Amino acid sequence: MTAALRSFPGLPHRTEHLGTIAGVEWYNDSKGTNPGATIAALEGLASDAGRTVLIAGGQGKGADFSELAPAVKAHARALVLLGEDADRIAAALEGTVPMVKVADMTEAVERAAELARPGDRVLLSPACASFDMFRGFEHRGEVFRRCVEGLRP
Repeated sequence: MTAALRSFPGLPHRTEHLGTIAGVEWYNDSKGTNPGATIAALEGLASDAGRTVLIAGGQGKGADFSELAPAVKAHARALVLLGEDADRIAAALEGTVPMVKVADMTEAVERAAELARPGDRVLLSPACASFDMFRGFEHRGEVFRRCVEGLRP
């Protein structure tokens, strides 16, 4: 049983490791559709080596994004925000870490790659629903995956 657990690759879109590019680890947690899930992903990936560039945003469904502040301060290098509630997230997390707002996932991945340093992680964990820009969390995660693959040399 232990061997089976160790070899289990995990589920798509749930803190799924997409690989390492230019010394940066990339993770797809598109299923992280509320602040609690995003906090869990940030804390679960935290390490002494490197920080996290968090890509977040979408339809917030009335969420209290200020809940993210302690985890963002503790673990994030920067935030890349997109979607309908990007401004609400930015206002709730003002003063935590540097933030940039982008128009789409392609730009989000490009900016995250620029902000990350070797040893860091980039994490898509939106804390929001996806329906403002995508058909669902799976579609958002697949678009993210394609954009990340586009960074490979």
